[in-house]
Amino acid sequence: MKRYLISLLVVTLVLVLASFVVMWTMPQYYLPIMPLLALYFGVVCGLQHWLVTRAMYRSPKTFIQMFLGSVIGVLFIHLAVLAAYLFTHPSHARLFTIAFSVGYAASLVFETIALVRFVNRERAKRM
Repeated sequence: MKRYLISLLVVTLVLVLASFVVMWTMPQYYLPIMPLLALYFGVVCGLQHWLVTRAMYRSPKTFIQMFLGSVIGVLFIHLAVLAAYLFTHPSHARLFTIAFSVGYAASLVFETIALVRFVNRERAKRM
């Protein structure tokens, strides 16, 4: 888990730095919420990973239920956050949607790779 948390911290910091690069190079496209989005995706990704990996040590049925449930739950949380921001700040809708999509794509790729590595390591330990 320590290795995962360090990797998650690196990905989150890269997203925060990317938002500051946008602020410095293209200030007209910068939103103050962009660095906070990186932190939001880091927290959500970490919680999802913790829940799924904890379920891995139980039965396979529990793991599958927890994995699918966490994926659906996280998607609904993301939709709620996106909708809430878009309804409260309609003038920034396009920029926020782009920033949110980039953060979502980065966290999705990171979490998928982390879960595949975790499952492969656990499978190798059991054999």
